[in-house]
Amino acid sequence: MALEATGLEETYKAVEKMARQNVKAEKAAVLAGAKLMADGLEKNTPFDSDSGNKKHLKSDVFYSKPREDGEIFSTVGYGKETAYRLHFTNFGTIKQRPQSFIERTINEYEQLVLSKMQSVYRGLLGL
Repeated sequence: MALEATGLEETYKAVEKMARQNVKAEKAAVLAGAKLMADGLEKNTPFDSDSGNKKHLKSDVFYSKPREDGEIFSTVGYGKETAYRLHFTNFGTIKQRPQSFIERTINEYEQLVLSKMQSVYRGLLGL
């Protein structure tokens, strides 16, 4: 991404355009990373077909579109109907051992997500 301008006004407009492209590329990279992490979380979430619950954690994984609040981020997790049950399966109870599938997903997918975000970001900026 080269910056070619002759006057001060053209330089200012070119810098503004580069900043907008940078934000768009960041949001696209964060979205790609969130999709990949959500897929991994869905894959690693345990499923019990004998449970009496209508909605399972595995089928309620979601990710949000990128938001900006000082930095650009996206949320990956479970829906409101099932999120409260997450603590029982992930952290365990007195009668159930912890399964730690969230930590396992983070450890497995951290480098994959970072490399995916990096490739999307570089691709959109032409680096």
